[in-house]
Amino acid sequence: MELKIDTIYYLENPEDGISKFATGSQLRYGDIVKEVFGVADINDLLMMIQYNKSFQECICKAHGVTEDQIKLELIFRVASDEDLQQLKDNTLGQNNEGEILVKE
Repeated sequence: MELKIDTIYYLENPEDGISKFATGSQLRYGDIVKEVFGVADINDLLMMIQYNKSFQECICKAHGVTEDQIKLELIFRVASDEDLQQLKDNTLGQNNEGEILVKE
């Protein structure tokens, strides 16, 4: 019997007020990136960060950074200890698919 541990990611779209946690498997085989950001994949998300002015402004406002400080890791990253504590605290918000919705 082999134990397989999956990485948990934190995805946040400050423009639409959406925050979700997803496993690596969900990222590979699901439409979680499309659900959160409205784009097909990470490459499209990078283009959105680079060219979508309103999205840039929302990221800056949400994270207290300037446009030249925007990084993908602000909105799409491996979940930190703080993120995982938030996941633990919000387990009552589980939906039917088993994804955790974070309400702000």
